[in-house]
Parts: sequence; C-alpha cells; structure tokens
Amino acid sequence: MRNLTLMTLGLLTLAACNTLPDPVAEPVFVDVPPMRTCTPINALTRVTIPAKTETYYAITEIENPPYEPIQNKQTMTRVIEEARTVFVNSEGTEVTDVCDVEINPNGMTSDGSF
Repeated sequence: MRNLTLMTLGLLTLAACNTLPDPVAEPVFVDVPPMRTCTPINALTRVTIPAKTETYYAITEIENPPYEPIQNKQTMTRVIEEARTVFVNSEGTEVTDVCDVEINPNGMTSDGSF
C-alpha cells in the first residue's frame, strides 16, 4: 500500500510540473497599399545609343605577268555593337525598372510616344 501511495504521489507531482502552452495570439493583418518599385515611363527620357562600327580595308591582288598586278581595294564596315534605346532619369543615370512600357517593333511605346 505504501508503494502505491508513493507511486500515486510521484505521478501527481509529475503531472503538476507540466505547464500548459501559452495561448497563440491571432495574427494581425494590416492592409498596406501596394508600393510601386518601378519608375513610370513619363518621368524618364528615352536616349538612343548609336551602333559601334569598325571600318577596315580589304585589298586583293592578282598576278598579271608581264603586266603589273591587278589590285582591288574595298572599304568594309562591320557592326560591333548594335544600336540600342535606354531610359534615363533626370540625373542622367540609366533606369532598367520601367513601368507601363511596351515597345513595339517600330520603336513606339504603348502610349504612342517615342
């Protein structure tokens, strides 16, 4: 009987040491309006950077004995970097996150400006 009493007291002591978990607070939702992280196109200036080209000469020579050799000299131009259009802000720095822009193949934006 004594063992039963000690065992019961031990179980009650163990049960008394357990704590209940703290109640979880309900999350509070704040309605934040969406923030625009891009720059509107009407605040920017469109700048066209011209293509970079390289001009070189090709000379061919054909032997033509007993006369002088026949020479042909041609000027050739090669495009190294294509022309491109960028948008810059009022400080002159290039802006890549532009809002509301759809550039058509003819170079016009969706609002009809260049």
